[in-house]
Amino acid sequence: MKENVRRKLEITVKALRLKAKQLAVIAKEKEHIRQKLAITAEKLVLKAEELAMTIVEKKAILASIGDAVMACDKEGLVVLFNRKAVEMTGFSEKEVIGQHYNHRIKFVREIDNKPVADFIAEAMKTGQKTTMVDNTLLIRKNGSKIPVADSAEPIRYTRGILIGCVVVFRDITQEKEIDKAKSEFISVASHQLKTPATIISLYTEMLLSGSGDTITLKQKEYINEVRGANMRIIDIINTLLNISRIEMGIFSMEATPMDIIAFLKNSIKELRASVNEKHIILQEEYHQSKHIVPIDRLLLTMVFSNLLSNSIKYTAPGGTVSVKSVEVKKGDKIRSNTIKENSILISVSDSGFGIPIHSQDKIFTKFFRSENARSKHTDGTGLGLYIVKSILDHMGGDVWFWSKEKEGTIFYFTIPLKK
Repeated sequence: MKENVRRKLEITVKALRLKAKQLAVIAKEKEHIRQKLAITAEKLVLKAEELAMTIVEKKAILASIGDAVMACDKEGLVVLFNRKAVEMTGFSEKEVIGQHYNHRIKFVREIDNKPVADFIAEAMKTGQKTTMVDNTLLIRKNGSKIPVADSAEPIRYTRGILIGCVVVFRDITQEKEIDKAKSEFISVASHQLKTPATIISLYTEMLLSGSGDTITLKQKEYINEVRGANMRIIDIINTLLNISRIEMGIFSMEATPMDIIAFLKNSIKELRASVNEKHIILQEEYHQSKHIVPIDRLLLTMVFSNLLSNSIKYTAPGGTVSVKSVEVKKGDKIRSNTIKENSILISVSDSGFGIPIHSQDKIFTKFFRSENARSKHTDGTGLGLYIVKSILDHMGGDVWFWSKEKEGTIFYFTIPLKK
């Protein structure tokens, strides 16, 4: 009996010793884990401090940046509004943060004070960077307006999930004043140049018509050269005058009812000689319904003639140029461009050498010509497309293009159907 008890006690003692060893090992492992957790906690504290410092630094950078910066979440609620944005708009952070961006920040067109297209919503909808139209004004809190330029860039999380949008805008008052001064100078200089150019034109015509003394064939050839060069000078002067009038807002728009199809056909007739000279195949396709639209004939002529003459000029002999018109509705998508209102869409396409991709974002800027355009035709001014865009901005239309090198170019522009 006693022996059995003793053996049981020995077994129990051994079990207890084993348990004690196991507990010691567990305790040692727990201590090791505790030490690791303590180290991890220290690292997390350091990481949190670094993150806090990074946030502070980024806020300091955003606060001190020269441009106004506003960030919105995917619902359009403002989550960031830097110091420059406060200064430019007159609204405090508290007045803007947490509000929908369009509750406070208003942009209008300079020409008629109508709201501009919502480029911020467009950026979040398409996931692509957007820019506001030229000649846009920001309405400040006190009701005053300042000219601005800006862009909206979508913010994406990992895997491309859209989480919001950042908007950057800047005051371009000084730039506008400089541009105005330049336009005034160009206007004055062009007017001064026009008088002697007109006199030269008059006298060359008189000489060629034989009203002066008899001239030799060689002299007549020289006079013809003078007349041609003088006509190019007059064209440049007229172009500069048109630009200065548009930029200073001193041109008048005389809207008269016009049949768009008849207008296009007549304009093509005027350039038919250039088409025939280069043996270009000219294709025409027009919308079905007849539309009589109130529009300024002279300005529309400048737009269409610029685009069509460019297509003819930059298309090789034997190539193809197409003119098409079609009715489009608000919201339609044409080559990634959204139609803003019911319009007549006119396209001018060619099989020319196209516009290099690195030049496409500058194509509507003043005096810009791509390298391949300069190499093919050295006599261009780089002002035609700038004039086209300026006129359409004032008329409420739109212009854009698609182009690929060695394949051709398509220019599109819209004529709104509403008055």
